[in-house]
Amino acid sequence: MSIFKKDERYDYVKDMRDCYKDSLSKSTEAKIFETIPDHFFWDIKKPQRKSVIIPKNRYNPFRGREYKNFFEMRDNEAYIDGQHQKENRNDAVSSYRRY
Repeated sequence: MSIFKKDERYDYVKDMRDCYKDSLSKSTEAKIFETIPDHFFWDIKKPQRKSVIIPKNRYNPFRGREYKNFFEMRDNEAYIDGQHQKENRNDAVSSYRRY
């Protein structure tokens, strides 16, 4: 019973290569993913259809959009802030100065 073939001598490098060839054949990431069970990924949900964001009215979702554009939204927010701070500004008077 001989470990070596005929006319073969012991080689340290060849012995180490043969010893670790199975563990070095895969990357570290592949080894990690092999240890994780399949049911670990079952909870990950992928949307079946393309999601569409529909802007809604915050105060009454059955009505249409609150604002038509960005500037109308900013004007309304300034009006609501003025109501909360009790500015008592007449709506007919502009809050902007003319220089």
